[in-house]
Amino acid sequence: MDLNLYPVFIEIMRHGSVSRAAEALGLTQPATSNALSRLRHQMDDPLFVRTRGGMLPTHYAREVLPSIEQAVDALRALQDEPPGELPPLAGLTRHFRFIMSDLEETLFLPELIEDIETTAPGVSLEVRQFRGDRLQADLESGRADFVLAHLREPFKNVVSRQLANQEFICLSRRGNPALADGLSLKQYTSLGHVLVAPDRGGTRGVVDTRLHAMGKSRRVVCTVPHFLSGCVLVTRTDHLLTVPRLLGEKMVGPLALDLHELPFAMPGFSIGLHWHWTRESDPEHETFRTHLLGLLGDPQEPGRRASS
Repeated sequence: MDLNLYPVFIEIMRHGSVSRAAEALGLTQPATSNALSRLRHQMDDPLFVRTRGGMLPTHYAREVLPSIEQAVDALRALQDEPPGELPPLAGLTRHFRFIMSDLEETLFLPELIEDIETTAPGVSLEVRQFRGDRLQADLESGRADFVLAHLREPFKNVVSRQLANQEFICLSRRGNPALADGLSLKQYTSLGHVLVAPDRGGTRGVVDTRLHAMGKSRRVVCTVPHFLSGCVLVTRTDHLLTVPRLLGEKMVGPLALDLHELPFAMPGFSIGLHWHWTRESDPEHETFRTHLLGLLGDPQEPGRRASS
């Protein structure tokens, strides 16, 4: 059913003429005649009979006119209705589902949980593991309200705002004798490495891609899906672990690690907050995401997900 045809019906009823209806609607006469033809087919009735005095409505047309006018008025009122005020954060009573890896859990979740205890006591959170192959479906189906991550690839109908830019650093166990004089490129490429690949696994990450461009390589002895387990592994071995700087700075104290600058230039990445376009008009979602963006970072542009 094409509701756009109903204003044509109303104007022909009002003016008794296709040409005057076209003028009132700002349409050409052929376009208005075509709309009337489609409307006749849609409603299975001639609707109007051409006479010397103009277009004479059928009995059925007179009967349905009040209902059609009421429906068109309701649609126009809906279109003209101004957006309502957003609900206050403190009044929200909603369960929000997040997708993130343990990197984002460590960097952002403690602050978020601490904050909403006082600012939004009626809000509860659920965090699910990042899975790139299911992300689109989870957002479209409503199984996820937000993704807090670095997206390697763009996703359809997903709105993204940047939270934090990150660069890479290297971690080692505290007092590693091989690094007494600092970390050189030769040491970096000769020592063993723990690789964190949160989503895709494998034995190569963005660091390996960068080293390959330099004609170098490193020896990956273990790949894990979680940053925290990678940090723990380094405390028990002489292996190295390359991680985002914010995470490294959080881990050096509690896990007795040393932080080293990378001995080569390495591009960073950005972590963003992402949601499906269908959530844009959800007032509770807008209230909460506006608070998230203000609490966790400055909204800018989306980034891409990286393996270290």
